[in-house]
Amino acid sequence: MSTRRPKVRYLREVWMKVISGERIAKARRRAGYTQYELAALTKCTQAAISGLETGNMPRCSEDLAKAICKWLDRDVEELFERHGDSRVERVTNAAGSTHQRKKVAA
Repeated sequence: MSTRRPKVRYLREVWMKVISGERIAKARRRAGYTQYELAALTKCTQAAISGLETGNMPRCSEDLAKAICKWLDRDVEELFERHGDSRVERVTNAAGSTHQRKKVAA
């Protein structure tokens, strides 16, 4: 019987803003990782790494930023900056769930 590791939960109290997605991509390539490999090492999804690199996900948790920088052998200040306010607007999925639905005529 195999035991499962508990899922890592990143603290979302402090947010880090991406300085440049291209810097993250360049550092990842220089370290020799694919997006999938870096995601596995940092215990997040490949889509999250892609979003950080392309700018579709402009901020992430401080824990995730530190984990990425650890594996890329970079300082956090090189790739991320601390978000000015601890409260951030709601993060939505790619489908844009914040858009109002059109009212259906009865």
